Amino acid sequence: MIISLLLGKQIAAMLLMVLMGYAVVRLRLLKAEDSAPLAAVALYIVGPCMMLDAFQVEFSGEKLQGLFLSLVAAAISQSLAIVFNMLVRRPLRLDPVEQASAIYSNGGNLIIPIVIYVFGPEWVLYTSGFLIGQTALFWTHCYTLLHKHGQFHLRNILFNVNILAMFAGALLFVSGLHFPEVPRLAVHAVGSMIGPLCMIVTGMLIGSVNFRRILAYKKLPLIVALRLLVLPLLTLLVFRVSGLASCTADGSTILLISFLAAAAPCASTVTQMAHLYGHNGEYASLINVVSTLLCVITMPVMVFLFQL
Repeated sequence: MIISLLLGKQIAAMLLMVLMGYAVVRLRLLKAEDSAPLAAVALYIVGPCMMLDAFQVEFSGEKLQGLFLSLVAAAISQSLAIVFNMLVRRPLRLDPVEQASAIYSNGGNLIIPIVIYVFGPEWVLYTSGFLIGQTALFWTHCYTLLHKHGQFHLRNILFNVNILAMFAGALLFVSGLHFPEVPRLAVHAVGSMIGPLCMIVTGMLIGSVNFRRILAYKKLPLIVALRLLVLPLLTLLVFRVSGLASCTADGSTILLISFLAAAAPCASTVTQMAHLYGHNGEYASLINVVSTLLCVITMPVMVFLFQL
């Protein structure tokens, strides 16, 4: 219950950050298009620094086991979402944008600041399993789903700056090496920007959304329900049955971190890819916005159910 309350407070605080971004657009101080450079900074600078900083902890066998558990939990939750989509996409007549929005969560931008606030910065290490899996899937499965030609290049995964940062951080973690004090302070300070920056960018995008258009998309409530309720509940069931929580001393908390990522709202990356590859970007944006607003209610409820 305590974690649910802390989570609710943090999500509410992050929604206020979203409102700041929304306000600067609605007051015409900035345009929604001005969020693109900020998003690039978050993707190519802040995110990698955050991940490098997360691995600047003392190596131990227990932490290594926890990392492996996070990878297994991420593989289970993400595979479950893809398989479930394969089963329901034809009966529900889901288009590529709807499928991608239901499958992929905003686990990177949203979960890392939540983990820092609720559990502490030392636990960010265990978000890497989900981030590695989802980044790989974004440039393989999601790419082929939304791209008309349906081909992907392995170099897009291997040379993605966030993946490189994870591998570099993992190498430093295993070797026991740490940055000198001055670079580490810089990396930590930049990495700490991830939450506010991503929320402000989200708010700026919301500032250009016409909420009256929600009524034009009849399946929008269904997609949001799949992302925020159905898939998290299925993931919770599988986690319970698997018994993974008993694998390590902190197994329950590590699984909860992975579960938070699985219960997050629709990924903003899907919106960007939809715009880029000629799909209905407005629809993807609306799904992202509505799910982000509603997660302030659904995520604490999911955490409460996890802890029962």
